[in-house]
Order: sequence, then C-alpha cells, then structure tokens
Amino acid sequence: MLRKSRSIFFAGSLVLLAQFAFASGKDVPVPSTCTPDVNRGLQELIRSHTRRDVDNIMVCGIATQHSRVQSGGRHGSHHIIPLSVNLPNDGQVQVQVVINDSLDGAVTANANDKVFAFGQGYIAHGPWVAGVHDVHCSTHPGANNGWVVVNGTKTPNSCPSY
Repeated sequence: MLRKSRSIFFAGSLVLLAQFAFASGKDVPVPSTCTPDVNRGLQELIRSHTRRDVDNIMVCGIATQHSRVQSGGRHGSHHIIPLSVNLPNDGQVQVQVVINDSLDGAVTANANDKVFAFGQGYIAHGPWVAGVHDVHCSTHPGANNGWVVVNGTKTPNSCPSY
C-alpha cells in the first residue's frame, strides 16, 4: 500500500512539475492602434498600488524624449524609453519601458516615436508612475511572451515554442 501511495505521489508531482518545466508564454498580438483602452491593465496596476511586479501588462504611447542607456548593474545595461500614455478616464501619465540589452538587444526610440510594449509592469518612482520591463520571450511560468514595438518595428520578432 505504501509503495502504491508513493507511486501516485510521484506521478502527481511529475505532472505538476512538467507544467512549469515546459511552460512557454503565448504570443499576444500587437494592437493595430494605440487607444486608452490598450493601457487598461496598466491603469489597474497603477490604481492597485501594488509593490510587486505584474505579468502581462501592455502599454502604448508616445516617446517623450530619446531613449537613454543605464549602463552596467547586476542585470547588465538597459535602454529606457520614457513614454506619455493615455489611460481610460484617468488622462495622461508618464511611464517608462525598460529593455535589457543582453536579453532583447539594444532597442532605441526618438522623441515622438510611437511605442507599444508588453511585459511585466511595476510601480515606478520619480517622474514615472509605472514602467514595463521583461519585454522579451517568456522566462517564467505565467508570463506571456513580451515585446516592444517602436514605429512598427517589433523586438523580438518571434519567440521559440516548446
């Protein structure tokens, strides 16, 4: 009886682990136009005042200035794109899109470029109320494949499926 119980437990554990081991994010399409409704998930994140990162947040807006580089650090260099976005019923806010150069390649934007991003949202400090990072292929369960689009050019172009 004990042997049968262990076998059932082992089989059940494998099923649960397999879900995480083979987790790959799905591809979320880039919207055809930037409307305040695209930023609804970001609005909910901001209103929640959470202190944790939230997967699968989309943002779209206009770059307010040329992207800048934040060099070095524990996770390498990053390009930061400051955006002005419109939220449904809450008006305009300033957010940032953070691109990890090691994982995503160097993605830049100029002032007035149209930008869409999908990744992990967080509450920011300073001039930005929030930001989106992890704009790359999914690296953990629960997260869909991220991306950033500047004036119609998407990075990454595609993500591997497992």
